[in-house]
Amino acid sequence: MAWECAMNSDDVVLTTAEQELVEEIENGGRVVFAGAGREIRGRVLTRELLRTKEIRVRKLCMSDVRLTGEIDLEAGDVGFPVRLDRCTFNQPPVLEQANIAGLYLVECTLPGLRAAQVQVSTSLSLRHCTVSGRIDLMGAHVTGQLVLRGCHVDGRGGEAIKADGLHVDQDLICSDGFSADGQTRMIGAVIGGQFICEGAAFRNHGDKPTLELNGLVVKEHVFWREGFTVHGRVNLRGAQIEGSLDCHRAHFANPGDLALEAVGMHVHQVVKFSAGCRVDGEINLTGCRVGGWVDFTGGEFVNEGRKAVDLARASIAQNLIFQSGAVVKGKVLLAGADIGGSLWAQGGRFENETDTAIDATGMHVHRDVLLSEKTLGSVADTDGFLARGRVVLSDVRVGGNLDCAGGRFVNPQREAMIARGIAVTRDALLRNGFVAEGRVDLADATVGGSLDLTAARLGERGEALRCDRVAVGQSVSFVKVRAEGSVHMCNARIGADVSFAGAALMGSKTALELKGSVIGSTLRLKFAERPTGMLNFCRLRVATLDDRQSDWPDEAKLNNFVYSALRERSTDVTKRIAWLQRQPEYVPQVYQQLASVYSAAGQHHEAAKVLIAGEDQRRCERKSLPGRVHRTLWWILKPTVGYGYRPLWVLGWLAGLVVAGGVVFHLLGPGSFLSTRTEVPNTRFDPWLYTIDLLLPVVSLKHSDLWVPLGVAKLWSLFFTLIGWVLAICLVTGVGHLFKRDR
Repeated sequence: MAWECAMNSDDVVLTTAEQELVEEIENGGRVVFAGAGREIRGRVLTRELLRTKEIRVRKLCMSDVRLTGEIDLEAGDVGFPVRLDRCTFNQPPVLEQANIAGLYLVECTLPGLRAAQVQVSTSLSLRHCTVSGRIDLMGAHVTGQLVLRGCHVDGRGGEAIKADGLHVDQDLICSDGFSADGQTRMIGAVIGGQFICEGAAFRNHGDKPTLELNGLVVKEHVFWREGFTVHGRVNLRGAQIEGSLDCHRAHFANPGDLALEAVGMHVHQVVKFSAGCRVDGEINLTGCRVGGWVDFTGGEFVNEGRKAVDLARASIAQNLIFQSGAVVKGKVLLAGADIGGSLWAQGGRFENETDTAIDATGMHVHRDVLLSEKTLGSVADTDGFLARGRVVLSDVRVGGNLDCAGGRFVNPQREAMIARGIAVTRDALLRNGFVAEGRVDLADATVGGSLDLTAARLGERGEALRCDRVAVGQSVSFVKVRAEGSVHMCNARIGADVSFAGAALMGSKTALELKGSVIGSTLRLKFAERPTGMLNFCRLRVATLDDRQSDWPDEAKLNNFVYSALRERSTDVTKRIAWLQRQPEYVPQVYQQLASVYSAAGQHHEAAKVLIAGEDQRRCERKSLPGRVHRTLWWILKPTVGYGYRPLWVLGWLAGLVVAGGVVFHLLGPGSFLSTRTEVPNTRFDPWLYTIDLLLPVVSLKHSDLWVPLGVAKLWSLFFTLIGWVLAICLVTGVGHLFKRDR
């Protein structure tokens, strides 16, 4: 059609304005035509633009012209740049498959632009134009820049820009107040320079995405910032950005739905949703790859009750940052993400009170995870990390420290933090202002360094902390911890000390449970106040126990509690025995354990006291009738031989009885005895020797054989003889019982 107009040019009757334009073009060089509001027909301009071989025009500049009819350059060649200022079109220009040196429209008004597969040798520029129809750039190739500065494109309920397969060798610029009403499509587009949309606004009132950019390739940076606004969904699935994606002070609005979907996107440098960026809806970056860091600091991301930020299985070469000013109202999903640097969330706020605030199950962070207060030098920021809702760190691998110092985890009557199976190479720091209003679960965690909960506040009244089966290479500190509920650390393996110095444990039923744990060094209790609930130390093994009498509540379970030493001068033996007697039932091992520790320290007297107290407790446990009989028979063993642990006590009894017997028989005098050896006159009666002979049931000194007691003396003699047998039986029974127990 375009060539037909040119061929039939002699049949066209030109107006005065058209004649002036033709004469200027025929003169060649740089053509400047001021239309002053006059009309030029489209077919006349088409003919002149396609006369490339006949004329030598360097550039055509037209201003203030009303262009009527269709300008049809389809498959034609325009060998010089064309600039149109303040011109109006009543039909969309047709540039499909055309070759144009350059096209520059400034403050023009046109009902659309048909430029599919156009080839532009320099730049295609629309500045401050009003387009009331679709701009079609499908398959177009612009060697220079594609500029849409300050334009308003109204797709009239349909597509505003259709540019699938577009190829721009340099920059694509949509800035200075650019706006598009309708869908913008650039599927598979390739931009050789930067994609700049500073201050641009995209709206689409239909069901389709506002920006459809799947498969977009940008060789340099993408700047969607400084007021960049999208109402509706943005699709960047599979996009390739070889520079950075910068969205600071941008606004993505699609409440309750996907605002930005960039599944599988690859950004070679950094991604910024920071410094005033706001997203109403979900950001889905599942499986994306980022060669630098990703920064959400200062941004606000709102999708309450749903996912707000999805970075599941994302791969980030450097840091992931949610520092002070970052606010997320909705769920942050980091499951399976791989972060080559650190996760910095000092001062970030994460709110999803009805569900999970952060889910990082299976995440791998090569350096530190910082869910703490932000520090500037040595001064802490007043706004620390805050999560309202569950924080899940289960099976996370941390190559450096897990630092939650000063962080607040709020999820009352539910789990505030779940970190089951977390593996931390260095230290886990839940200290100095760490607050959990909800349960903290660290079961099966592995910490290469220390687990530090110094001055933490655990506010859940039921179960405050569970860290069963944790493996900690160094020490565990509960110094000055305040726990409203119970603390459980069963079957744990701790390489060094565990300290509860200054801690307040207020679990109502069980305050502290360390059942089955192994502590390589000292277990230091020394609570700030006596625990209100029970201590369960069954099967606990520690090297040294450092405690005070005031540390022990009314009930403690100590079955098979094994410790190698007691802190010197920590508690005297009498109080230790009272401690053992707090057991709900008699367990021989607890007494034997304490006695063995005293014996190993050379304190054999204290060891015997403990064992005697254990026998007392064992007798008290026998409640049946046979038990009462047994208890009565064994009652005499305690004062005589201390159940076999004090066999020399019998010598004291013998000495006392000898003195008592000597006095009794001396007072009775020789007149109470009849000598059996009358043939030997003047045989002298010795009351002391006589008493000794009575008290020794097996060995005879023959003195008692020389005298026959009479009257009261006979009764006393019988008494001392029986006492001697009783003491002998007690000695033999007690010592035999001792040997049997030792075997």
